[in-house]
Amino acid sequence: MQTPVSIIRITSSIHRICVVSCLLLIGFYPTTLQGQEPWTLQRCLDHAFEHNLQIKLAGLGKVRADISTQSAAGAFLPNFNGNASHGYNFGRTIDPFTNQFVESSRIQSNSFGLSTGLTLFNGFQNHLNLKRAHLAQQSAEANREVVENNVVLTIAGAYLNILFQEEFVRVAEINRTATGRQVNRMTQLVNAGAAAEADLYDVQAQLAADEATIVSTQNALGLAKLNLVQLLQLPASEAPTFTVVRPSDSDLERNNLPGSPKAAVAHALGSFPEIRQADLSVEDAEIALQLARSGSLPRVFASYNFGSGYSGAARSIDGDPIIEDITLGNLVVDDILYPIIAQQEIYSFITTPFSDQIERNFNQNLFFSMSLPIFNNFSVKSGREQAQVNVLSAEYQLEQTRQTLTVNVESAWADARAASQSAVAQEAALVAAEKAFSNSEKRYEAGASTAVDYADARSLLDNARVNTLRAKYDLAFKSRILDFYMGRAMTFR
Repeated sequence: MQTPVSIIRITSSIHRICVVSCLLLIGFYPTTLQGQEPWTLQRCLDHAFEHNLQIKLAGLGKVRADISTQSAAGAFLPNFNGNASHGYNFGRTIDPFTNQFVESSRIQSNSFGLSTGLTLFNGFQNHLNLKRAHLAQQSAEANREVVENNVVLTIAGAYLNILFQEEFVRVAEINRTATGRQVNRMTQLVNAGAAAEADLYDVQAQLAADEATIVSTQNALGLAKLNLVQLLQLPASEAPTFTVVRPSDSDLERNNLPGSPKAAVAHALGSFPEIRQADLSVEDAEIALQLARSGSLPRVFASYNFGSGYSGAARSIDGDPIIEDITLGNLVVDDILYPIIAQQEIYSFITTPFSDQIERNFNQNLFFSMSLPIFNNFSVKSGREQAQVNVLSAEYQLEQTRQTLTVNVESAWADARAASQSAVAQEAALVAAEKAFSNSEKRYEAGASTAVDYADARSLLDNARVNTLRAKYDLAFKSRILDFYMGRAMTFR
């Protein structure tokens, strides 16, 4: 038996993935079931949005973009830094504050300072980087929407797969019940001698085949439930009791498809996140080109520093000087020797106190600097040319995205139209198969046909039922895909 995945497939593009996000609006009529409360598609999607790791990772992309934007905005502000040092010099060295040679076994020195700097002009790179950061925020948001649409498609496909498998189980049970009636009837005829025992074996074989079909469809239903439970990151033990809400037949009906895909194409090209991402990529590439061109512009910086320090070699006078007489020489007058006496002040020194040195050694400076790129091994030229190529690449990717989306919308319109025609044809085929089977059943019960004829008619009816179910859900799904492309609020109600 074919799986319903083939029924609900969407052709080859991530743009189709976005379509299914509209199923967030789907509202199935809840029913009262025993055991676990049945899950609507909305509940499945809400749960997935809260717990899915792909969506969480996409959310981190937005967080990273926000951090980058904060960093880009901070580039307009001056920096502010402090510094301090503590060290010892041994042997002959230069005092950092008196610039005189001193000799000592060990001299302690300290320095303290604050500095700030500001970029006055760098070819508008700060402005361009901030614009790129804002674009990155928007692109991250669009990427999150794309990821969510991916998840929605997966969840919706798994959800519809359960609905299909439940229909197949129901059809299999109907067939088993009908075959069971034939087994009872044939048993009575054989016991009465009105039918050959071989005819009973034929219907018993059919009943066994129906039982096997039920087991097969129930297994497929169990796997479909397990698949959705795992996608929702629920414990696998919940799969046997997991149930979903089924829409009514009237909810699945859809008529009056548009005569052309033009409106859907126009809406999709103007609103889909993939288009926004591609547009943002073009803008980002153009800004990157401006940044590459700014590499040949001059850069102007300003800086301001102030600080102070301490040196263990710094000395200060300790107290009042001591006055002493010293003999400078002798003076002879008339053969008499007179000594020449002078007074000198003798000072005592101590290491200048830390606080005094900090106050005395305070210094500050203000600098302006400019750099002008002249030749940088062709790096600026190569960067500019590479940026130009990236702009062309982004523009081509945007056009390719538009073309792909247009093709997908047109295909969705054609798929919906084809599904509508197929649904009408399959309904007619089912009516004919039901009539043929009813006639074959009566003929078989009257002994006018063989078990083989009965089985053939049953097989035709089974195929007609399956094809009708496929066509009904295919139309419901594809027509609502087209609704989303056209910007309509989509619902099964």
